[in-house]
Order: sequence, then structure tokens, then C-alpha cells
Amino acid sequence: MQTSDDMSTQDSTGDDPIRVLATHAAGKVRTVSLHIPDRAWMGGAVIGMAPAEGVEHLRRHASHSPQAHAHALALACARAAGEPLPEMAERLRTERRLAAEMIDMHLRRLLLDWPPSLGFEARTNRYAEFHRRLLHAGEHEHDFLLGGEVLDLVARELLAGFFNQIRMPHGIGEFLDRLAGGGSLSSVLSELIAHGPSSVPPERRTALLGTLSADAWVAAVGGWPSAEFVRHPRYADEAAETGPLARHAASPLVRILLERGNRISARLFAKAIDVADCASTMRHPGSEEVAPLIDACQAAPDVGMARVITARGALLCWVRLAEGRIADCAIVPAGAWNLQPDGVYCREAMYLQVTDGDPAALKKRLEWLMLAIDPSLPFVVELVAAEEDAGTAPASARARTTSTRARR
Repeated sequence: MQTSDDMSTQDSTGDDPIRVLATHAAGKVRTVSLHIPDRAWMGGAVIGMAPAEGVEHLRRHASHSPQAHAHALALACARAAGEPLPEMAERLRTERRLAAEMIDMHLRRLLLDWPPSLGFEARTNRYAEFHRRLLHAGEHEHDFLLGGEVLDLVARELLAGFFNQIRMPHGIGEFLDRLAGGGSLSSVLSELIAHGPSSVPPERRTALLGTLSADAWVAAVGGWPSAEFVRHPRYADEAAETGPLARHAASPLVRILLERGNRISARLFAKAIDVADCASTMRHPGSEEVAPLIDACQAAPDVGMARVITARGALLCWVRLAEGRIADCAIVPAGAWNLQPDGVYCREAMYLQVTDGDPAALKKRLEWLMLAIDPSLPFVVELVAAEEDAGTAPASARARTTSTRARR
């Protein structure tokens, strides 16, 4: 596998997208490399600021998950200063805000990005209805009702066929029957599954990252992360996948898809489960049955650490304070886990193939895999013929360099 190693911890601005460059031959991906723009890492942007200033900067300018970034920094700074945890009412309000941000990001993918990728119309107006209200979650008393409406959206509009019967489907046949029972996401999943599985040998599957507490992360990584960990994080010396699949792989419905090699579809279905879980958090935050979306601890003198569960996976934030200002900050976004050179995208991309050798169809699979991983920035996929075939394959059979942008 050929992968680029130019992921950076420096923050920057601009419109530079995530770039995927893959080569192909005989209907299979031969090599894949990634370029991740610097602005995916936000830690360097707040160094030298007062904590409140840094929090507001991330809330306004974070390239992705602004609520998660802002709350992670705020809580990490508080723990670095030795301050106690916020009062319970404020913690529950934060949980609702983080859950709402997760729902909003998931619905953007499920209603706007996935349908057009498989020939269906984007549900722009429906997304806009929820987006406007989710932006203000945690600020009023209607979060309970909004969470209920999101649950209705999943049950009545996205996956209606799974809620029309009580019995859980057993096997892929019954699963497909439930998809045929209705729902906009069901239609997308049916079409995606019809394109065939995306199997990966067991020995090449990426480990799934569990939900660890802040204390557990400090025990595993230390009081301050290395530059290598910020760029290419690992857990127990292994690359790991974080996100909805890692959280819901044990779900019987997700497991049906995984057992048949439908790994892209499994991630998409896990997103829908995540939406429902987050809606439940908006209605009943602070449940003892699930881990809190945000957790923090004091990692060392003047150092605080926060862990936030986001739509795309675990976000980790270390902060060092000096004289009341942010002396250093290291933020590890979910993409650093999933898009690193030996991460889940590069591993699974190497096993994508199409039986007819059509490069356009292969490129589409690369795009679906990236959408399923859910990058935090726009992305471009380029597919070119592998060099060893370039001199012999006819021009009509070779893929021209092409690109596709996805919404942020």
C-alpha cells in the first residue's frame, strides 16, 4: 500500500479539501494515498489566547464540530486550572448541545449527501427544518420535544420498514425485506447493498475504538500526547476506527450487514442508530446506561484533558495553561484515526473492486467508502490507471483523472 504521510498538526485556513489519489488495474484498487489539509487540526489556533477567547474562537472558526471543539477546550482548561466540574444542570445542557450537533451532522449526510450519490433526490427542505432547530438546542425547554421528532424521523421516514414489525429480522433476506418496507434511507441502503459487498480479510480489518473516559486516555497516552500521536493516533499500538460503527458494531442489525461483508452499508445503518441514540440523549441526558458525550480530567499540573464523542468519532483535547493563558493545545480529531496512512479508509480501499473493471464504478466505491467514514472536510477522489497497465490498456479502458467534491 502506498500512502502519503503529510497529515499535520498545524491549523490553517483555506479551501484545501481532503484528497484521495488511487490507482487501479483490472477492476481493483492498487494503491491509495491521502492528503489531509492542515485545517483539520485546530489546536495550534488557540495557543496564546485566554481560555474564554480560545473557546469562542473554536465555536466560530472550527472547521468541523464547533460545539465539540469549544466544549472540549472549555472543560480541559477548567480541569487544567483545577476547577471543579460544572453543576449538573450545565453538564446536562452541554450533553444536549453535543447530541444535537451530532444529529445535525448525521442528518446532513443521510438527507443531503447519500441520496444523490445513489440516484435519489436530496431531502433539502427536510434537513433545513431540523438544522434550524438543532442549532439552538440546549437553549430552551423544547429539546425533549425536538428529540422526539428526531426519533419519529428515523422510525417513520428513514427506516419505516424496521418499525412496522416487532420481530427483529434474522439474516440478510429478512433485512432486505424490511428495507423494502419503506423509508428514504432504506431505499439508499437497498441500492448500496445491490452493488455488492466490500469484504475485507479479518486480518486486515481495523480494530474498533471503544468509548474511554478521560482518565483512561491519560493512562493510555500520558499527561501530554506526542506529535506522532496527534498526527497518527493509535490505541494499544494499533490503528483503530472511531465513529458510529465502533459504537454500534454489536447491534444485531449492524452485525447482519458486517457478517455479509456489507461494511459500507453497516456504517450507514450505524449512523441511523446514532441519530436515534442522540435523540434519546436530548430527551433524557445524563442516563447512567450510556457514557457521557464529554468527559475531562486533570492530566498533570496545569494540564487538562477532555474527551468528546462526536458524529465522526472520538475527539481528544489536551491543554496546558500558563499565567492564565493557553500555553499549548493538542487536539486529535476523529479523522486522525480514520484517515491516517494505516487507518480504516486506506486499508479498506485496497480491497475495493468491480467485476466489470469499470473505473467509473470503482471510483464511485471509493467515494462511498469516504462518505461512510464521514470526513470532516470536503473531499476529492482521483482515480488513475496504474503505471504498469498504462502502456498496454486501450485509452477507453483507462480512467482519466477525475474528481468529485462532497459537502462538508
